[in-house]
Amino acid sequence: MKQYGADTARWFVMSDSPPERDVEWTAAGAEAASKHLARVWSLCDRIAGMDKSAPGEGDDTLLREMHKTIAAVTAGIEGFAFNTSIAKLYGFTNTLAKSKASYAAQREAVMVLAQLMSPMTPHLAEDIWAHQGGEGLIVDANWPVADPVMLIEDTVTLPIQVNGKRRDDITVPKDMDKAEVEALAL
Repeated sequence: MKQYGADTARWFVMSDSPPERDVEWTAAGAEAASKHLARVWSLCDRIAGMDKSAPGEGDDTLLREMHKTIAAVTAGIEGFAFNTSIAKLYGFTNTLAKSKASYAAQREAVMVLAQLMSPMTPHLAEDIWAHQGGEGLIVDANWPVADPVMLIEDTVTLPIQVNGKRRDDITVPKDMDKAEVEALAL
């Protein structure tokens, strides 16, 4: 607690294992948790400083991933599987870090990330909320709800193999005709 703070301690303990198992405290684990939370803050700061009018790309992809994360984290918290919720949040942090989406999409995503992290890291979550201009306190905000439409996959990624070796992947509409997929692959 003295070295990393309460949020890092909670994040590490809850991410390490399910509640029914004992946690094995390691300095390396606490340091990794601390680095991740610092990365989340860095993302928040980067997004706050973005050009708000600059166009982005991949808004829909980021928002779809955000809604999948909302659904997974909510289910994990409701099922007391905090470690699986935190694993999903690690993944979403990576997605957000790589995103080239617009300011509006990235701001929405980091605000939702803060809300989803708030049960485990309430201090950091409140700081992110305030830094992004959230109204009131995050603890008083409504919990995010996943849009069922955003959870439906409308594309599928297929591997392209030549002589048994994977050479590439293609992403096609889920309902694309088999002949069109074959022509695209060729």
